[in-house]
Amino acid sequence: MRTYEKSHKLDDVCYDIRGPVMDEANRMAAMGMHILKLNIGNPAPHKLFAPDEIIVDMIYNLRDSEGYSDSKGLFSARKAIMQYCQLKKIPNVGIEDVYTGNGASELITMSMQGLLDQGDEILLPTPDYPLWTASVTLAGGKAVHYICDEQSDWYPDVDDIRSKVTDRTKGIVVINPNNPTGALYPREVLEQIVEVAREHDLILFADEIYDRLVM
Repeated sequence: MRTYEKSHKLDDVCYDIRGPVMDEANRMAAMGMHILKLNIGNPAPHKLFAPDEIIVDMIYNLRDSEGYSDSKGLFSARKAIMQYCQLKKIPNVGIEDVYTGNGASELITMSMQGLLDQGDEILLPTPDYPLWTASVTLAGGKAVHYICDEQSDWYPDVDDIRSKVTDRTKGIVVINPNNPTGALYPREVLEQIVEVAREHDLILFADEIYDRLVM
């Protein structure tokens, strides 16, 4: 009988928030041990549920959710994102610039698949949210990690970023507020990273999924 092995594309892919560590945590929990899980933001186990009015609105609008939506996402959602960008004083974001997806993970994967050719490089923070490294690798790219030093409040080392730019670099990922360190970067650090991206014509990926937690 023919044996099928996993693709070699997975050789360098690691997603530590789900894997052996999680399996061990589940085993310990099954034995009655109390496990505080810091690997994933899952509100339901902590009894943080959606407000009743949200549930009612979801039920009321179920009929409007049948079938396919626009490939860019619902117009109302895209408009709300555009208005949020205006509120945050982010210029030049029109409704046609906004695409939505099934969570940030899908959008990260789509952007890497659509951008990277074999051997292209993306600069990522270390420690990083592991999906970024996995998505770059699966897209045929090379994840190049820049330093975020604990001794410097986990801020990115801009000199290290600059030293790792090559002719194959396509972009820089900035996770702010950072997952997993929790660091919130000051304006001057962000402006320095923007300047590096501008100097080398790089795409800047701003992963800001936790920005509403620090308002």
